[in-house]
Amino acid sequence: MALDGGGGGGGPVGVSNSFTGVAQALDLYGNFAAAYSGGVSVDNNETTLVEFTSGNFIFVGRWRGDYFENAGDDARWILYFNDGKIQSMTASRNYEAGRESPIDVVIPPYTQVKITAQNVTDTSTLELMTSMVGAIYR
Repeated sequence: MALDGGGGGGGPVGVSNSFTGVAQALDLYGNFAAAYSGGVSVDNNETTLVEFTSGNFIFVGRWRGDYFENAGDDARWILYFNDGKIQSMTASRNYEAGRESPIDVVIPPYTQVKITAQNVTDTSTLELMTSMVGAIYR
């Protein structure tokens, strides 16, 4: 018998929210949270992959940017808090998909978060993604 997660429709571990697909939002799952952009076509213009405002909690987790294919071009991901640049990562043109190291991140309550990406080599389009996964503390 499944436990009720408090919001009705609770799953077997008592969490009422389920993964609904890639989106720009931060989804909450009990005491955990995740944002998955999915593949986004990105050229030399800074393109938003994820954008949300955190809630009444502190998020502690890891952020990463990645390619969906072997690249050939350099890419840069930028993390913003309240429109201020907080952190960036760049992968070189010889990068193999799936090898970027995650960066630890702490997001304070009620913070506007935006993650962008761009091709910094030329104007060609790359399929890029970002993800942020961690725990929330209320």
